[in-house]
Amino acid sequence: MIRVHATTPSLAAAMERLNIRNAAAIQVDNTVFLSGLTAVDTETGELIPGGIREHARHTLALYRTILTDIGLSLDHVVKVNAYLADPADFAAWNEEYLEVFEPPYPCRTTVTAPPVFGILELELVAALEPRR
Repeated sequence: MIRVHATTPSLAAAMERLNIRNAAAIQVDNTVFLSGLTAVDTETGELIPGGIREHARHTLALYRTILTDIGLSLDHVVKVNAYLADPADFAAWNEEYLEVFEPPYPCRTTVTAPPVFGILELELVAALEPRR
């Protein structure tokens, strides 16, 4: 079974305003693949102010909202891909990650690769069954 979430109630206006033309999430059987996000203010389309901690918190909060919109939570996340513009931000990113996720932790990959927009881009994969 494949189910496409072209957008969600919380993202619809921002995706339209920013001319984003990709699915917010696609469910394939019991796995949900979520598009990459960065710390964008969904009202203005601008990056939020602050450093890696603020960007991580904001982006994870956006994912929390998207997951809620499709009937899931961060407890359903099984994989996190993080793209950092600056490798020196890893320790702060790791602390924010540990504040949001609880054991058993999702699988994770963190690399340095300059995002198209911002200093951090995240990409998540969730399962219909929660990790815990």
